[in-house]
Amino acid sequence: MQSQDPNTFTHGLPVNHRQWIQSVQQVLNGSVDMGSPTSVDSTGQYNEFERGNTSGVLFRIGATGSIDNALAWPATGYLTLNHGLQRQPIGCHLVSSDKQLSIWQPEAPNATDIFLTPSDPTANATVYVF
Repeated sequence: MQSQDPNTFTHGLPVNHRQWIQSVQQVLNGSVDMGSPTSVDSTGQYNEFERGNTSGVLFRIGATGSIDNALAWPATGYLTLNHGLQRQPIGCHLVSSDKQLSIWQPEAPNATDIFLTPSDPTANATVYVF
């Protein structure tokens, strides 16, 4: 489905309304992205990401002891992840993993860090913090 070009029917609207409608069309046409991969690990999984145009960031978190990723789950306890959002995140979403996995926040996040605990620290995962 493609949205209708707002320039065909908004010429009579005030400029600020026309700009708003054009921005909605841009979103509907797929101009929103969570991030772009920039690197892969030895298994072929994306492990580094360039920030997209949404208010969140992707992270690849390796299994305990992993050397392919900048981040790895600790064997016990939780991972303190510096998210760089410069605000308290709403939460996180598990994007992918190589095993059955759930993650949760044992402590409330703050403007610099989010704290994550995996159900299985031997799993590799991609997490979106938003």
